[in-house]
Amino acid sequence: MKTADKICRFFIHKIIFMSDGDRLFHPHIPEVDIREDIDLIFGRAREAADESTIGSDGLYHRQVIIVTPGRLLIGKECPLPGEFPGGELEKLINLLPPSPPRSIAVIAYTYLEALKQDLLKAIPFFGFLMGFATIGHKVWVFEGHPTALTAGCHDADLLMVDGGLLLDLEKIGNWHEEVLKSMRGSEIKIVTREMS
Repeated sequence: MKTADKICRFFIHKIIFMSDGDRLFHPHIPEVDIREDIDLIFGRAREAADESTIGSDGLYHRQVIIVTPGRLLIGKECPLPGEFPGGELEKLINLLPPSPPRSIAVIAYTYLEALKQDLLKAIPFFGFLMGFATIGHKVWVFEGHPTALTAGCHDADLLMVDGGLLLDLEKIGNWHEEVLKSMRGSEIKIVTREMS
């Protein structure tokens, strides 16, 4: 038996014996609303990711934009730089310096019910994304569906991909080539769930 077959059988076995709660958070590319205005939706997401919003504290906050499978835009308010625990902001700056500001597309698990129940369980590295937005980068997140890859990655300098979605992305075929055609940059980073 080929290694790839063994891996697929392992994941299928694992999924079959999951509880309903675990299935909710099993990363996969969900079904999406197929929209003719997908370019417009992601254009709005990129614009919103570059805007600050007034928080409940009356101060301006950066935001991360999540494009849901139903094509809603959800803005998640980021903490202010001074609200990060000691040394954390410096780590983020070392990972991705704020100058020049970058446009970051993120392929992650965005199933709405999972996001509502526990955002950090659905997207374990979401704290990093908020930090990157706080220091001035433009960050938007979507599920990586084949109908949204081009629009979702348009003008991105960097693409971050949830490693939990790689099996689904590989089913698409040449997804790397497709996203690179629409990106401004050429950097793709895979984020493993164990490391986030």
